[in-house]
Amino acid sequence: MKIVAFDIDGTVLFEDGIAPDVVAAIRDWQATGHLAVAATGKSRSALDHALRPYDLRFDYDVIYTGAVLADAYGDTLSAATLPVDLVRRIITELLDVPGIVVFATMLGERDALFSDLPHGAADTTIIRDFVHMDINDITDDHQFVGIPLWVLDGARSQHALVARLAEDFPEVDVMPNQMFIDLLPKGVSKGAGLGQLLSHLGMERTEVTLHTFGDSWNDLSMHAIADRSYAFPWPPDEVMDAADEVIESVAPVLRRLA
Repeated sequence: MKIVAFDIDGTVLFEDGIAPDVVAAIRDWQATGHLAVAATGKSRSALDHALRPYDLRFDYDVIYTGAVLADAYGDTLSAATLPVDLVRRIITELLDVPGIVVFATMLGERDALFSDLPHGAADTTIIRDFVHMDINDITDDHQFVGIPLWVLDGARSQHALVARLAEDFPEVDVMPNQMFIDLLPKGVSKGAGLGQLLSHLGMERTEVTLHTFGDSWNDLSMHAIADRSYAFPWPPDEVMDAADEVIESVAPVLRRLA
């Protein structure tokens, strides 16, 4: 079996959407009997919102940076979540940190925004559909998966902030992702999520040819286990260096692999 795993933002989804040739190439790949997997930091609701304009459904979704595995119908097959009390504490401590916007992702619900969006802040394709929540709105029934932080000045402060967050909150993993930093349950990654997918399929790694496409640090774990990995000219140097091939677009490469 051949499996291709796609990061979404900056890989297939851009400011102007998903290109028609990419949508057609993914559909044709699936029509041959191969699997197409969304491997993204997006939440369930954010991925659904992003794909809504397109007649496109992935065979499986490794979402929330691998914390959740879901099937083509959106049914959750496995999930890792954060304790509610920990989420309350982290969000409370981060709300006054300058230069970041605090979101939270949940199972079965839209993404939540806890900060005020600064006037004139640039748009982001990562989280576009969300509800406003206050810390007092959090209940013990909420199932939080992650806490995405939008870093408004990007790479200029991101690396220092990652180190600070890892020291302040050792109960979570801290994953940089271009303009965002995700606080996630310990041990989750896109690579681990793809491993869970193989277990769900009842297949050994040697029975699968795996190709991965991605442009950020949170893609490194899946690139590391791929038979062949693909990055783009715009990611950080360490992401390009870790990939087997640097490409301009998904569509022609995917057609070559089929």
